[in-house]
Amino acid sequence: MPEKAHATAEQVTAARALANEARLSRETGKPVELELDNAELEAISAMVTQGFAPNRFDAKLQDGVLTLTGSRPLLFRWINIRAQASGSSEGVPDFAVSIGSIPLPRWLSQWGLGLIQRRMAANGGTLPAIETILRSTRIGSDTLTAKVLVPQGSLLAHARATGTPAIDEGAVAAIYCGLANQQSSTRAPMLVHQLRRALAATEPTPEGHGAALVALALFSLGPDAKELAGNNGALGSCTASPMQLTLQGREDWAKHWALSAALEATTGSRISAAIGEWKELADTLARSPLLAPGDPSGFSFVDLASDRAGMMTARSLLDPDELVATRAKLLSARDGDLLPAAALGLDDGLTEAEFAARYGATDDPRFEAKVDAIDEMLRRGGIG
Repeated sequence: MPEKAHATAEQVTAARALANEARLSRETGKPVELELDNAELEAISAMVTQGFAPNRFDAKLQDGVLTLTGSRPLLFRWINIRAQASGSSEGVPDFAVSIGSIPLPRWLSQWGLGLIQRRMAANGGTLPAIETILRSTRIGSDTLTAKVLVPQGSLLAHARATGTPAIDEGAVAAIYCGLANQQSSTRAPMLVHQLRRALAATEPTPEGHGAALVALALFSLGPDAKELAGNNGALGSCTASPMQLTLQGREDWAKHWALSAALEATTGSRISAAIGEWKELADTLARSPLLAPGDPSGFSFVDLASDRAGMMTARSLLDPDELVATRAKLLSARDGDLLPAAALGLDDGLTEAEFAARYGATDDPRFEAKVDAIDEMLRRGGIG
């Protein structure tokens, strides 16, 4: 399958709109119908490919047939899996699957799908069966209509299905409640203060640090914590009042840092990096920012530096060879140890046209060189 370009700002915006529609079902507990055309399927394909590189994915409709194609590198070749379906169905469509040029019998295709679901459930624990999420599909000549119900529960816990180690939700809840209790007695307005408190409440292990980073993200997001942790999550009655934590004087940079660190702990580097880039691309077209009222609309390399600083710090906290030294440094860290002052001079608020003129796209060598330069600047500042 040919290599795909990274998702564009328009594609990220289209995918965000679909996600917002789907999220309504999570809030109401009732399925919603999503209609997708080839442009929206291409947007999803580009984002899945970018988030799970080097694997590739493509979804398209042609003459009333939905074709899903996945490619995965295997030694010196690519293995291609294609699934095709048409018509209407309850739950997951009855796909005809082929590996390369070899078609699989229907019974073997269904067995393979069941095996994938069981492995996802074993990794995630909280992720429901696909049929409970995808209630029905209707494949038209140029439109796919899917009835979906987004599950309740922790969104970060559902991320376990990506194959990363599970995060102990009980440990997350204990750390979160500890942060809430300390904040009620001794207020600390900066993200670095809360990071020190979260780490002090854990053992110096990858598992303990992962739980601390997830709890910190939930705490820094304030009223959005319930959605990330699940309406029936383990946070219970200790949910804190809305926090206004800052990093280098800005609330939005604190949220970028904390959420990216948590995503690194729960989903891994590729997805957490892609999410940061998608958010900035979407902001080049957005009338309002995603994370905070003070966050100017447009592509912000300061936001991206905050994302990457959180990712790099999390990576060091989770690395058995680096976690002891990183933990010791962070337990006495100051604001600039999370985001160096040099990052504040980066380009901020670029429009889509300005971003395209200077950097092309997120897979353009000019953009990749810029990201490399930001990472080097962060390392010089003691991060990672």
